Amino acid sequence: MSISKRTLKSGKVVYDVQEYVGFTLDGRRDRKKVTCRTMREAKVEQAKLVALRDARRGRSGRCTFSDYVDRWWWPSTARLAASTRDTYEKELRLRLRPAFGGMDLRDITRPMVQRMVDGCGTRRVAEKALGTLGTILSQAMGDGILTGNVARAAYVLPPAGRRRDNGLVITTYEAMGPLLSALESYVAVDGGFCLLLGSLGLLMGLRPEERYGLDWADVDLAVRSCHVRRAYLAVSRREGGHDLKEPKTANSERVVPIPADMAGILARARTQGGVVRVGPVLLGKSGGRVSPATAKRRWAAFLRWCDERGMDVPHVTIENCRHSYATSYLHAGGRVEDLSRILGHSNIVTTLRRYVRPSTDDLARGVEDVIPPILSSIDPPLAHGTAF
Repeated sequence: MSISKRTLKSGKVVYDVQEYVGFTLDGRRDRKKVTCRTMREAKVEQAKLVALRDARRGRSGRCTFSDYVDRWWWPSTARLAASTRDTYEKELRLRLRPAFGGMDLRDITRPMVQRMVDGCGTRRVAEKALGTLGTILSQAMGDGILTGNVARAAYVLPPAGRRRDNGLVITTYEAMGPLLSALESYVAVDGGFCLLLGSLGLLMGLRPEERYGLDWADVDLAVRSCHVRRAYLAVSRREGGHDLKEPKTANSERVVPIPADMAGILARARTQGGVVRVGPVLLGKSGGRVSPATAKRRWAAFLRWCDERGMDVPHVTIENCRHSYATSYLHAGGRVEDLSRILGHSNIVTTLRRYVRPSTDDLARGVEDVIPPILSSIDPPLAHGTAF
């Protein structure tokens, strides 16, 4: 194998990497040639061709999992969202490198992957680990290092695990009254930040990251609609601290109707001192988009303020404002199909399984409202307490 320097007619210098990496299906020698802009890129391609050649020869030339990830796979993720890279980094650090780091890619077997899966604890964790591993090995297949992807096989996954309890959820719009009243009173303290933060979840069902990513240009008070088109998330410092990206799924980009109370809140917040605000709806102290961590601290300060004044206010998290909207919407008689679209879900099952959590008292009231008295209408009526 060789790296040769070549000067183009334009005067630009390039480096050619050439190597025979095996044979084609018709028996001819398979020579690969790659042209690179720098010597450094050429050496990377040279190492890549060595791994490909040794893989095809079935010899002992090693291409370890960690070496492949560091040299070739991780650089290919540079254009992905920062939050996605954060997830990949976590899976590599906690599960994949400990299991396969120093192992040759071609030596990873299904029993080894199953052992990694067994150590994941819950089904959701195992699925994330397998998904990341499968993505890496698929690229290795495309590079000609592997002929198959063991991560795509069927594995025995851990149990789903106990559903996480996200805390208190308000189940009716009437029960939201004390919280919204307290938020109105708190405007004098924080200028209306917490009122916007809470009501965008309680009255419109927006995800926290959608609230942080919302701009005034997305709000149309004339027709009372809001276009959800971006999300603002916290990521690691390595990835820049914050990530402004497209919403969670294709269905998450949507137009959400603004109810009358919410329209009034937005109208007051948009025009302050005769000036119409532009830019982000939820501002940090510096005047830019508020960070998720700052928003949580300010919400916690609001709840402490309520406690100090003896206000009987439900301590709902920023996340559960959205859950409260979903549950209250259905209790008020809304259709689950409409709710699913408002929340930006891909299917109704997600809406029912994850976002609707009525209490036992709510279920009992629902039964009383739906099922009419039947026995009293029987002629002659069945006497209460009649022995069977």
